[in-house]
Amino acid sequence: MPKPFFSVLALAFLLSPLHAADTFLVENGQPLAEIVIAEKPARMTKLAAKELQSTVAKMSGATLPVVTERTAGKTAIFVGMSRFTDELGLSTQSLKHSAFRMASGKDWLALLGADKDFVPIEPWGRKRDKNEAARVNAEWDKITGDTFWNTASELYQLYHPELDVWMTDDAGTFNAVNEFLRGLGCRWFAPGEIGEVVPKVSTIALPKVERTVTPDFGLRRFVYYTQHTGIGDRALWNLRLGVNFGAEIAGFPQLCHGMKFVIKREEMKKAHPEMYLSIDGKRDTTHKGDGVPNLLSPMLFEKQVKHVRAMFDHFHEPMHNIDLVDGYGGLEGDDPAWKAQLTPQRGWSGTMSDHVFGYLNRVAQEVHRSHPDRLVSALAYSSYRQAPEKIEKLSPNLVLIDVHHRQEFWDEAKWNERRQWRADWLKKLSPGNYITWDFSTNARPEQAGRPVYYTKQISRDLRELKGVSLGEQVEIYAHPAGQEQSFGYHDLAIEHFNLYVTARLYWDANQDVNAMLADYCTSYYGPAAEEMKAFISHAEANWMHMSTDAVKIGESFDLLAKAKAAADHASLPGRRIQQIADTMKPLEALRVQLSRKRETDLDYRMLETVNTGAKPLGSKPLDGNVDKAYWGTVRIAPLIKLRPQDPQPKAGSSFQIQRDGSTLHIGIVCQEPDMKGLQSSTTKNDDPKLLEGDHVTLLIETTSRSYYEISINPAGAVYDLDRAPGGKGVNWTSGAQVAVHRGTDHWSIEMRLPIVGAEAFTLDPTKGIDGAQPKDLFPWHFNLGRTRLRGGKAERTAFSPTGKDDFHVTEKFAKLWGK
Repeated sequence: MPKPFFSVLALAFLLSPLHAADTFLVENGQPLAEIVIAEKPARMTKLAAKELQSTVAKMSGATLPVVTERTAGKTAIFVGMSRFTDELGLSTQSLKHSAFRMASGKDWLALLGADKDFVPIEPWGRKRDKNEAARVNAEWDKITGDTFWNTASELYQLYHPELDVWMTDDAGTFNAVNEFLRGLGCRWFAPGEIGEVVPKVSTIALPKVERTVTPDFGLRRFVYYTQHTGIGDRALWNLRLGVNFGAEIAGFPQLCHGMKFVIKREEMKKAHPEMYLSIDGKRDTTHKGDGVPNLLSPMLFEKQVKHVRAMFDHFHEPMHNIDLVDGYGGLEGDDPAWKAQLTPQRGWSGTMSDHVFGYLNRVAQEVHRSHPDRLVSALAYSSYRQAPEKIEKLSPNLVLIDVHHRQEFWDEAKWNERRQWRADWLKKLSPGNYITWDFSTNARPEQAGRPVYYTKQISRDLRELKGVSLGEQVEIYAHPAGQEQSFGYHDLAIEHFNLYVTARLYWDANQDVNAMLADYCTSYYGPAAEEMKAFISHAEANWMHMSTDAVKIGESFDLLAKAKAAADHASLPGRRIQQIADTMKPLEALRVQLSRKRETDLDYRMLETVNTGAKPLGSKPLDGNVDKAYWGTVRIAPLIKLRPQDPQPKAGSSFQIQRDGSTLHIGIVCQEPDMKGLQSSTTKNDDPKLLEGDHVTLLIETTSRSYYEISINPAGAVYDLDRAPGGKGVNWTSGAQVAVHRGTDHWSIEMRLPIVGAEAFTLDPTKGIDGAQPKDLFPWHFNLGRTRLRGGKAERTAFSPTGKDDFHVTEKFAKLWGK
């Protein structure tokens, strides 16, 4: 069967005139054809007709009428199946996974797909509402005779009222229409009007075409982390890219963590606590709202098998996910029998493989006895990414969903490691029982900045997966709906091209990505095409080094500046380039930081308070007491002597840091054998005399300011100033809330330090820490020191030794980061 040739050069589709030069669909801006659909068309057929009509009108100014009866003497564009296509002997019966057919004759063009409408089965949820979920679950209880969570309660997310389609509808005709439009030079590189390329033409000829187009991958699912299948522009963009939700392959529920639907109901938790893993002596029924399954529980096995069979019998699902709850791989149970199943000697990625898949394979085998024509799926994920060693062959109905970050495959070692893991899995799986799951998360706030392009990794991997994988799901980061403007950058300004390439390669994995890049730059950036091609090529080769290499960042900015200069900033190409510049803005501050000489590799990773296992710090009275009940066992870092020649300190000191939203919580404990000898030289804030007595000093360099000083003495006085060039010095205030506690042998500090955010200095240079929260990619740098005065001598200790009797050595600032 001929493969699709998705045009990567303008008009490469070669839709040539069929007969005479006067056979036109549109001539000199006048409509000479009509769009013919069935009297009762499928949903996607109606959308496809609308897409064709609106795009041709945008191209040529001509509006082709949409009719159900053909007009004599007029050229017809048959969109979707109808009695007219039946009369022509055109069939779509063999077309699967939104494949399509294109054919033409003397006075007609047919753009056809199977266009099967998805019909949801009751009971299913029609909106996000607690009462609706309760109703759906109650109906499900009647069917199952149990208290499972009905996965169809969130089915509403797959329907798009603005388009009047389900993402589970077959979109073959829509794909045919868009392939025809691509042949005329149309492109949809990104969501929304800014992302589309629609050339202006006055005449469109009737083409000569006879093609059946089938994809290399059946499942082609894009899901958005905060917006599910995408809403508005993203939903339409997904369709224009030719993705396929793939319900006919994998079913309608989510492709991960299916076990949670067995255990998350409160009724189940109360009735069967033995189904939940014991952690720290307690059955965990609260983990992420679902609880942690106990894979050693016979009752869990019985319930999960029952749940899967109910999904097959009632919803007629072709596949159901039986995977574990999210986060299972990082948990530690206290049952010796549970621990005995682990294999830590294999390393993190294989520690739980035999444990997890030993259970999942038993579920699959039991389900296979009653439903041999159905499939179950599970993730290779977290600490069970590697294939199990104790299972020679997995149940024939078990489909593996292999989770990875394809962008990491620039590293040949990682690429080869994952290929080996894949080969190990494929030996144990039945042929075709393999799906991949990729992450597109470079636009997340803690990662955004680098121009991450990895089209060559996408191409190489998908070529190898062709004929091996049933398809793929890509999880894409998107700003939460309604909050897009607050982030200051477009979440798909850069990432859209990686996704565009991925979606096109799903149809034909053998396409030339260099040709796709050339077409993209020419079509999307116009006068800045060559400059943007140079920028993207440099970024693809160097983005992975831009976390540590100031030179590479500088080169990237220089190339982007040339592209900006080549296009009118108010034009579409100029606005598209500016979106990239906005996304890359954090790199400028990082470049400055990386350019500074660093003489220490010390770092401190702060955790979010919700992940520390302690009580929320926000609920704790600010009393200066670093209470373990609230601060937990988060890393306690000691302060040590500043210089090698200094004597060992007579009083130890330590600190902890946690983050709660936009607040840093800093706890400092200063051991003191001579509490009566504490010297508090002032009780007033912003009094430089504070530095003449006992005090603790925090020095902070953010990604945008270098640097701030905050000093606190045992009396609770605070002396803070902005030491950065152009700063307000002592006229600046950190806004920190501070409390000091005095014990019998120590004094301690609790500090709540607000992170005002990037550009805080511009908004008000006298208040607050300027800078986005410290992250892995864009860390802060800091030092924390204590000055202890006794007998006229100063004893100084710090987290990062400076080699001098002074804390203020920026080259010695340690890295502060988190997630």
